[in-house]
Amino acid sequence: MQRQKIVIVGSGLAAYVLASESWQHSDVTILTKNTTNDSNSIRAQGGIAAAVSSKDQWHLHAEDTLKAGVFHNHQKAVETLAKEGKQVVKSLLQQGFPADRNQHGELLLGREGAHSERRIIHAGGDQTGKYLIHFYQQILQGKITIIEGQLAVDCVIEAGECKGIITMDQDNQLHTYTADHIVLATGGFGALYETTSNDPSATGDGIAIAYRAGARVSDLEFVQFHPTMLATQAPYNDLISEAVRGEGAILVDQNGREIMKGAHPLENLAPRDIIARVMMTELTKGNRLYLDIHQIKNFQTKFPFIKSVCEKNNIDWQQGLIPVNPGAHFTMGGVETDLQGRTNIPRLYAIGEVACTHVHGANRLASNSLLEGLVFATRLADYLKTQSSVPSSSISLVQPLHHRFHHPDLHTLRKQMTNHVGINRSESGLNEMLEWLVKFTIIQDNYLSRYTTSRDQIQMQHHLQVAQLVTKAARKRIESRGAHYRVDYPFKSEQWENKRITYQLTKQGVTV
Repeated sequence: MQRQKIVIVGSGLAAYVLASESWQHSDVTILTKNTTNDSNSIRAQGGIAAAVSSKDQWHLHAEDTLKAGVFHNHQKAVETLAKEGKQVVKSLLQQGFPADRNQHGELLLGREGAHSERRIIHAGGDQTGKYLIHFYQQILQGKITIIEGQLAVDCVIEAGECKGIITMDQDNQLHTYTADHIVLATGGFGALYETTSNDPSATGDGIAIAYRAGARVSDLEFVQFHPTMLATQAPYNDLISEAVRGEGAILVDQNGREIMKGAHPLENLAPRDIIARVMMTELTKGNRLYLDIHQIKNFQTKFPFIKSVCEKNNIDWQQGLIPVNPGAHFTMGGVETDLQGRTNIPRLYAIGEVACTHVHGANRLASNSLLEGLVFATRLADYLKTQSSVPSSSISLVQPLHHRFHHPDLHTLRKQMTNHVGINRSESGLNEMLEWLVKFTIIQDNYLSRYTTSRDQIQMQHHLQVAQLVTKAARKRIESRGAHYRVDYPFKSEQWENKRITYQLTKQGVTV
């Protein structure tokens, strides 16, 4: 039987898990925009949520996930995540993943916001993502092909199926990769905001590519803002993990006033959207905000990475106060898939943060993102094992068309997204954003590769396309739900209960 060819675009956790489950029966190639160490996964601090403790049960984890997602979640997806997540994590530990344990060899389980139990498995204290990526990189050494510096441009669609992916290298040269299966694992779009925990590469490329190819994209208005990022002048921010608050840190202003007192019953462990909004209110009053870590014993051994980033930024953590601001962290929406990772386009798949199975609902529960990568990549691998290879087709690139591109710079786009499509949104701000966007070139064509472009121009086309779709979705949802907050419609509306905003580019135009 002929080996299948799988091309995975992206090099975060979901990509590696799929590759590790597929290399024995398929030829696997990973294409990544920059290097294999540029991803959100490698920056993930908190850990993996899973009901592995004897005191815990998967249905309690599912319940917490639904509550955090304001019940906008797909119930079956949540049950799958919690139930299969428990098994996948146990299997990971059996394979020798070096999770943190006490001197008796028992797992050190952390507690994070909106979790009813201690169920966060972590490694290296606050370096779980880094440990996971290195764990899978070692497993895959010499078993798959990895090509760095490849910016994805277009899906190749023939006879309604995805036959390949077109990329551009760092010398502005186009390349075409054909395969039986094309998998998008490109991450979210949090780096389109000014304050963000995201890797600079996380700008929504996969969403833009899939949308132009005719795939459905959904729930894009739901962007999670993490309350605690290190407040510095850096263009991309280091995250101060929620696990720090789980261990007893308290949010205070410059006078030591506890800002979450009376704001929510869970105070410093309230859902992220609520804390982020309280912080925004304080910041607009001109207050400075800090994490008070005085109560945490052995801070430097529990959080070695956070200690090092404080020192790198000349912040004396030993004084007990770490300056923080809220910022873009995770995107719940993306390319719509079923629970096997299949999009509406045959042979095109999406896994990880770029995908939208509706598992996170309107707001992701802490530490469910690494779990999502593990569970749904494993499910896709199981599905692909049942598929057979298809005859390869030759794909020819058409003669490029010349086009004048009018683009903003990325710094300005990020500022506009933060101001108008950020933590607090309004109709006037969203309209202002859409009016600003129409001044620029946004090509509504299935193939960007038809045009004579540079790598920077392709990147900006992806950015602008995603920014426009997110803004339109945020304007359309005239209510507040989870991470989507409208100051002009501050409450949930029954009319919007279980309603999804989905966009698809077809020959007839955009369907909503």
